[in-house]
Amino acid sequence: MDSLIFGIKFIYQMKVNIVDKYHVPGLERGLRVIEILNERPGGMSMNELSAKLGIPTNSVYRILATLERGKYVRKQTEGSLYELTSKLLTMSAPVTSTPSFVESSLPHMRALRDETMESVLCGTLIGHEGVVLEQVEGIHSFSFRIKPGLRFPLHTAAPGKLFLAHMAEPEREKCLASLNFEKFTPHTLTTRDALLKELRGALEDGYAFDREEEMIGQVCIASGVFNRSGRIIGAIWMVAPTNRVPRKDLPALGKVVRAHADSISMGFGYSQLRVA
Repeated sequence: MDSLIFGIKFIYQMKVNIVDKYHVPGLERGLRVIEILNERPGGMSMNELSAKLGIPTNSVYRILATLERGKYVRKQTEGSLYELTSKLLTMSAPVTSTPSFVESSLPHMRALRDETMESVLCGTLIGHEGVVLEQVEGIHSFSFRIKPGLRFPLHTAAPGKLFLAHMAEPEREKCLASLNFEKFTPHTLTTRDALLKELRGALEDGYAFDREEEMIGQVCIASGVFNRSGRIIGAIWMVAPTNRVPRKDLPALGKVVRAHADSISMGFGYSQLRVA
């Protein structure tokens, strides 16, 4: 019996030693900082991170300085809060081509902004949520400014409808089952049938709308970006106030946004472009 207990202890100690051998405390702390900041999109101070991690502030400073040099975190312009940048999001975007989706989209986003004078964004799907990856601000005296990293519900957002529309049927069914159809405004689509009707329109037209469904006074017009195999890898969309973009103008602007999205898709080798 003593020899059996000794053998068990020996094997256990070997496992502990193996775990310790490949344990990198600094890397582990850095990953925890990223995880914590991801949970607090508004940002956190160095002292808050120190308290959360239970490590000295000078250690937190070194970690943040390293992540900041790599452009994974940034210090907010005003105040002492640190926040994640969009770099991790762009790395996780489901794009297999080079250059990245964001890099390929930016010139076309700027061109769309110049043509419409409105803010233009791009984003992708992560899990069952849409995520803003980048923004080109509008050139009107008033324009919408949305922080990269913002997550948005699929049933209200114009790009979210495109992601749903282009999902394989089993995946779409699973995603629809998980939606709670939260009502943000009187215009929010709160039923499965109403949303499915929108999705059919998005597939047919090549663009989708948010008609004040998430915020009163704001409309969005989105079109999808596709890769060589015809899979949607992201979307670009225009955001504007309703006093500048009335509902009657949405279809015409939808074609404009779609044309710029098609140009991005061509860069990824997509050849089955839609005909207006």
